[in-house]
Amino acid sequence: MIIINYIFICIIFGTTFLAIKFGIESGVSPLFSAGIRFTLAGLIVILYFLLKGVNVKKFIFSKRIMYIGFCLTFMTFSTLYWAEQYITSGLAAVLSATGPMMILLFQLRINNKRIELKQLIALLMAFAGVIFVCLPGISQHVSYLWVAACIAVLLGEAFYGFGSISSKEILTEYSTVSPFLINAFQMLYGGIFLLLFSFLLEKPKIASLSSWDACWPILYLVFIGSIGGHGLYSWLLSKTNPVFPSTWLYVSPLIATVLGYFVMDEPIKPIMAIGGILILSGVFIANWSTFSMYRKQGRLLKKEMNISK
Repeated sequence: MIIINYIFICIIFGTTFLAIKFGIESGVSPLFSAGIRFTLAGLIVILYFLLKGVNVKKFIFSKRIMYIGFCLTFMTFSTLYWAEQYITSGLAAVLSATGPMMILLFQLRINNKRIELKQLIALLMAFAGVIFVCLPGISQHVSYLWVAACIAVLLGEAFYGFGSISSKEILTEYSTVSPFLINAFQMLYGGIFLLLFSFLLEKPKIASLSSWDACWPILYLVFIGSIGGHGLYSWLLSKTNPVFPSTWLYVSPLIATVLGYFVMDEPIKPIMAIGGILILSGVFIANWSTFSMYRKQGRLLKKEMNISK
């Protein structure tokens, strides 16, 4: 299930790039759209657990979950959406791919450990692959705003790292609570922060949501991207380590590129194929120890079941 769900989040997040692009092109303010997406997703999941009779009171005013929502949802998406006004989506994808390395470095610093050479090389391979995949769309005039946008995305990924590590801690502490419920509260708080930020900076128009072209990307992002993708990401965090599920940031740009080719007739160049090979190889090597551990656990469980029979 860990491997299957990891593949699911890579595919889901790969498709969300396209849905976000359609939503922005429909005329909805970016931060407003993101705020609606995460606020609705959080409320829907919380309502589902309330109908099941789950007690959610202890999470309503949790400062720790508010912090996770601020880091994982608000800072990651507000910086990315703002930055894409001044840099290409290809460069944004490359800068976002620093997320797993941020998490790894923060983890090593917290645990006072040294980085494994094999894992570092694997992550750098995957990062180089993302550069190759996105290279055709990176060329752009450099300006002060361009530099500021690049720094903003990197800052957002640093907060993504903090949020993932903190999320792992609270998911471990509340191991008997569904990761989907904890993720729902962090999405809700992150979505509220995004909406407040949007009303302060964008002055969004509610009328922009009146067309189907504006609504369907948000609905897709609510149910598939947020409830499905981010929910599974939290589930994987609870079952593995923060680095493993975050490597979707390498695979999803590749999936988005392939989708762009089939859906929007965007060209694919030979250098992108080289990038794809580097991404898949790097992710496989970086996560090999995780794959091996759970494969061994599966074998042991199978032996125990056979013995019990």
